Amino acid sequence: MTQLIVHEGLDGWLFLTGGTNFVTTLYEREGGHLPDSNLCRWRDAIVKRRRRCDALGVAYAHLVAPEKLTIYGHKQASPLVDADLAPAIRLKALFEGEASDFGWVDLVSPMRVRRDEIDLYWRTDTHWTPEGCLLAYELLCEALNLTPNAELATRPAHAQKKVMDLGGKFDPPLWEEVREVYWLSDARRVYANRIAHILETPLHGGAIHVGAHVIFRNEKAPNDKKILLFGDSFSAVGADRLTAQLAETARELIFVWSANVDWRLVERVKPDILITEIAERYMALAPNDRFRLRLAEAAQLVKARRREAAAWWRETWAARAQRAKKGA
Repeated sequence: MTQLIVHEGLDGWLFLTGGTNFVTTLYEREGGHLPDSNLCRWRDAIVKRRRRCDALGVAYAHLVAPEKLTIYGHKQASPLVDADLAPAIRLKALFEGEASDFGWVDLVSPMRVRRDEIDLYWRTDTHWTPEGCLLAYELLCEALNLTPNAELATRPAHAQKKVMDLGGKFDPPLWEEVREVYWLSDARRVYANRIAHILETPLHGGAIHVGAHVIFRNEKAPNDKKILLFGDSFSAVGADRLTAQLAETARELIFVWSANVDWRLVERVKPDILITEIAERYMALAPNDRFRLRLAEAAQLVKARRREAAAWWRETWAARAQRAKKGA
């Protein structure tokens, strides 16, 4: 089963190939799960977002977190995909004129330049290393004319061996020594909704995440700006990813876990900057921006309660079966 989901590449590099995102089928111009015709919907959505932000007087940036195959495709042990047909590369080419004029922030080209100099992704995980995250952050700040927080590059790191998301799919699991950096120093998380707390509860294992909403404030930030960020696990709600870096950069940072924009929330909080971030492997479904945070939170709470009830019943019946076995 692992062979269908994870490719063992060169030099210990593991790549997600299947699963619910059908990763390798995203690298096809026709057919697959993300042909050029679907990417046109992404282009149109990004253009529409930029124009709506312009009307509101809000700066806009769109960030695609590249799939590891897109950046480290040269580490495939056998041909899986043509990395130059990555969704992010094809989408950038679909814009009329410069993609950056519509808020596009290119991570692929700069990451490919740096990929052999330092590991930008964990070898046994799908996410960025601190160095990869910091590079994405610096490119985003440059695109938005934000003053980056120079202290982030010197934040202390903690090294430990861990089983990461791809390494955990093997039996026995594969361990990797990782460096973890907790970017937060001056920023304080002043709000977290119930979905954010559920996300941080081990019981659910991260299964409940859409609709997580957190707010950070930082009086010492180098930029007197309010940023609203819609993103996913590359941004996240904690202290070790892009959200935390931006919280150390702006006076206020609001994060919502969603691939779609809640325009009512945008109009209510009146940010200076709107950022949308999406992992490349989640791009098979184009955005509709009909997301409503409050409705999503309510739906996720129902889902969480059902999962908790199911877990309670499993534990209860297991305990009863164990008692019956002992009494037999």
